[in-house]
This record gives sequence, C-alpha cells and structure tokens, in this order.
Amino acid sequence: MKNYNINEQTLAFDRVLPWEGQVTALCQKGEGSFWLQIKAPEATKVSFVIEEVEHPCIKREDGIWEIEYNVRKGIQLVQLIVDGLEVLTPMLPITYGYSRPYNYVALDTEDDDFYQIKDVQHGSVRREYFFSGVTGEWESCVVYTPYAYEKETNREFPVLYLQHGHGENEVGWTASGKVNFILDNLIAEDKAVPFIVVMSNGMVQKVEDGKRIVDFHMLEKQLLNDIIPFVESKFRAGKSKNMRAMAGLSMGSLQTSVIGFSHPEYFSALGVFSGFISDIITGSELDMAHTELGDNKHLKILDNREEFAKQFLTFFRAIGDEDPFLSYFKSDDKMLQEKQITHIRKIYNGVHDWNVWRMCIKDFAQLIFK
Repeated sequence: MKNYNINEQTLAFDRVLPWEGQVTALCQKGEGSFWLQIKAPEATKVSFVIEEVEHPCIKREDGIWEIEYNVRKGIQLVQLIVDGLEVLTPMLPITYGYSRPYNYVALDTEDDDFYQIKDVQHGSVRREYFFSGVTGEWESCVVYTPYAYEKETNREFPVLYLQHGHGENEVGWTASGKVNFILDNLIAEDKAVPFIVVMSNGMVQKVEDGKRIVDFHMLEKQLLNDIIPFVESKFRAGKSKNMRAMAGLSMGSLQTSVIGFSHPEYFSALGVFSGFISDIITGSELDMAHTELGDNKHLKILDNREEFAKQFLTFFRAIGDEDPFLSYFKSDDKMLQEKQITHIRKIYNGVHDWNVWRMCIKDFAQLIFK
C-alpha cells in the first residue's frame, strides 16, 4: 500500500486508526494475502458481502472475525453484516453507493498510477449550494477547479458537467472516482487542458403523493435552468458551446445522451461511460417516477450523421468487457453503425464499477477542449 492514503478523504484524509481493543479492518499477512477483520467478541455471526455474495467470517479465540479478501482489483464496495444487521465500520473508507453510505476496500494495482496523488500542482474541490427553481429546494454540487484557475484570474475555463450513476450522488466522482487527482496528473503531463468539472446529483428528488421519490429526468431542466446558470455566474466558466462538455456513467450516461442529443447547442463533446444511448431506464424498475417506456425521441439527431459530427467534436463511448450491460452497449453499437455515426469507442478490462469509470474519464479528458 502507498504512503499517501487518498481513500479516506471523504471524512478524513488521514487513515482512521483503531481505538483500544479494535483492529485494522484490512490487513496483509506478511507479503501474502489480504484479510478483512473486525473485533466483535459478543457477535454470533459476522460476514462481508462482496459483489452481492455473502462471505461468512471465522471467529478466532481473541474475538476477531476474519475472512481472506481475494478481490485483486483496485476499488470494491463491501458490506459488513453483524448478526443480520448491515453496519458501517469506520475502519474502512466510506463512499456513497446504492443510495446509501457504503464501505469499500481499495488495493493498489499495477495500473493505478494515473489516479494517485503525486508531486504536481493540485486543483481545488469545493461543495457549492444553489437554489433550484426546478425542485423548489436548495441543492448542492461539487466543483473541481484546476490549479491554473487560481493563478490565471483573467482567464475563462471550459467546463465538463460530469454525472454519476444510479444510487450515487454528487460526491462519487471525487470520493470513489478520484477525478480531481486524475485531472491534476493529466494537466501536469500536458495531456489534458485545464478545465472545470461540475458534479451534481442526478438522482433528483421530488414529492409525489406525499412520498419523496427520484425522477432522474428532472436533471435535464435542472442542469439547463439552474446548474449551468449558477456555475457561469459564480465561476470564470466559458459560456459557449465550445467551452462546455457533458459526460456520465451508467444512468449518468443516459442522462448525457438524452440531454446532449436534445440540446446540441449546449455541448461540444459527450462522454458515455458504461452506458446507454437508447433509453433502457424509463419505465423500468429503476424508474421511481413510474413513467411509461421512453420514446427515444432524442435519437432523432442520429438520422443526420453530417450534422451530428458538426455538433459534437468528440463523441466517446466506453465500457468494461465483463459489464452486465454490455449487450445494451452492443445494441447501441449496431444502431450507430447503421446510422454511420463516427465516434471513439473503447472496451476496457473490467465490470460495471469505478475501476472502469476511472479509465473512462482519463481517456475522455485527453480528447476534449483541444
């Protein structure tokens, strides 16, 4: 494990140290395997859920429950279950996923250098608040500004509006994705131009029949009517099409497709990460608003390939080779091929998780605003 600990930054940059009687949750025995462990002498059953499979721990005589951790990829969400109750442990880093706070394990891999904190100039990450005329409530977004933003005070910077996936929120791209470190490193290496990143909550909430639900379609009006005007009034953000881009992962990729295709006058580049051009969410079990199946009217722009190429200087799509949604991605492949839409397409090794999405933003960032 590296000396710098970028995995505790959501609540504390330094590692959480075990208090008297507790143990470190992730340990390595010698130079061998990694183990997950928790001291709970009064518990009768302890397990960790990894990739939706529950793995029971073995209790030692000293009251420590442990299990070998065999996952060898960078970041993995895990759930701790103690006597049938899901609990968060402060001994593992915490992010947000599946619509709730979530523990995760992060191991260094051979290909993880691009998102590590390095001896380069670092940008700033700040939380901002704005009143939304769409929801009638105060909302929040997370904004990354590159290092040059503080130094070049007479300069306007391009903006990427970057969305998360279903069950996540505006902190995902920094807490789990490490997008700020990825961009710091790319900018320092002259592989990407400095740009602002705005990360808002695409799980937009509303009250319906006295119950609070999510309507992910509301992001379209909120982004155009609330978020973009707020950003462009508070930050030295470019206000033209050529100075804006949009990208997202999973649900956020569909929001990118719908909003970008429907409003090409706003964005010069679109990034679809592990996701969708065709609307597979509206009317599905993920659609809490219980709307009918999507009409896909946003796809009409694909009927004119010359106009599409003129509108979007960069159209980027990528996914993991073991992603459970790969069949939908390939279906979109076929449609784009039939429409003769030129775009950049990448397949990474991986599934539907942050290990792939980090690579997506790394490659997409090097293509935009050039």
